[in-house]
Amino acid sequence: MRTNTSTIQNVSDTAFWVASYRAIESEKKNPLFRDPLAGLLAGEYGKKVSNSMKPFAQYAYWSVTIRTRLIDEYILKYAAQGYKTVVNLGAGLDTRPYRLSLPQEVQWIEVDFPEVIELKNEKLKDQKPKCKLERIGLNLSHQTKRKKLFDELNHRIGPALILTEGVIPYLNEDSVSSLANDMKDQSNFKLWVAEYYSSKVYPRYQSQKFKDLLGDSPFQFFPANWFSFFEDCGWIQKEMHYLYDEAAKHNRKFPLPWWASALKVIIGEKTMMKDIRKSSAYIVFEKK
Repeated sequence: MRTNTSTIQNVSDTAFWVASYRAIESEKKNPLFRDPLAGLLAGEYGKKVSNSMKPFAQYAYWSVTIRTRLIDEYILKYAAQGYKTVVNLGAGLDTRPYRLSLPQEVQWIEVDFPEVIELKNEKLKDQKPKCKLERIGLNLSHQTKRKKLFDELNHRIGPALILTEGVIPYLNEDSVSSLANDMKDQSNFKLWVAEYYSSKVYPRYQSQKFKDLLGDSPFQFFPANWFSFFEDCGWIQKEMHYLYDEAAKHNRKFPLPWWASALKVIIGEKTMMKDIRKSSAYIVFEKK
């Protein structure tokens, strides 16, 4: 039985939340990206989920838009360097195969819950991707089936970039470790794009207020040391960009909460902004 009133009932609902923000950004005069299919996929349900997250909306919107632009740049960069396969695990309602200027020979493989894949196949049936696109319905928490899929993919693709956008936070440490090790074992799974958030923001994500907003899909990943955790799983940092710095490049200031002015007086503006600057990022991992 559910003990909260959150609109989010499972982790798939967060995909509608994120897509609704991408749709809003796409309608701006000078957007960081254009995702004309985001609104189609998010629909009215996406708006409902987004509205239920209003206490967290200002930062969440900022984070989604900046990370979307940054990941776009990662993918285009590594595709130009010869990575012709992208495996998007927990793809949600992402539409990069349709909106990015990717070479036609790029093979894009999406994996997500069967119901998510079914929805995308139906909603996007009349749309033409710019590269080769394959969708696979699978609950990635089923390790045996996941390993079987990874083995099968590894034998038919070349060097690949793996993307897990907004996936890791919802998994516990054992699940992330298992996923990381399964990917490490695949010779063609070369690079891995994943998020980072500082331990200094853990209390915010562990707060009851935030848990209530996310309902039955709370954040669970809070390692003692982010980089040591992944290194122990066989992955080390190749490239990393803080969202704060990326936002500054595009004149998208960090959305300070109302209490920030008082905090600046207590701890000093430089100290506070330093912590904020390093609070979240997206990393490209490579194998040790």
